[in-house]
Amino acid sequence: MTKQIVIKRVDVPAPGSVLRDIDFICQSLGYFSQRDKNNTAVKIFRLLVKKSNKGLTSEEIAKSLKITRGAVVYHLNNFIDSGIIIKDKNTYRLRYPSLQKSLEELKYDLDRMFDEINKIAKEIDSRLGRVYR
Repeated sequence: MTKQIVIKRVDVPAPGSVLRDIDFICQSLGYFSQRDKNNTAVKIFRLLVKKSNKGLTSEEIAKSLKITRGAVVYHLNNFIDSGIIIKDKNTYRLRYPSLQKSLEELKYDLDRMFDEINKIAKEIDSRLGRVYR
């Protein structure tokens, strides 16, 4: 399974606004896009974070946000590809009910991927006679 995880360094928002904090996480994970003029991904992510205890169908999300189901599914697939959102039967939700736990699991995935990459890099260096100190 191929995953695409994007991490961007963005300025930490001032404390006090849950929406700004959710937007910060969304932006840090690369879900803000110049092409997404209506911030559809952000709106979907906000809704899923707020409703993380139950999960929502793509139809419920589309109806709640007054956007097409096709647009919803497109963004949901991007979230699924990154590993932060899962599809459970016909509903979509955070990987875990807690956003923090979902992000910790995403970090665990990243660490495991980097370990695999580093293992191969070490093997390449060894074959080329390069020494890392």
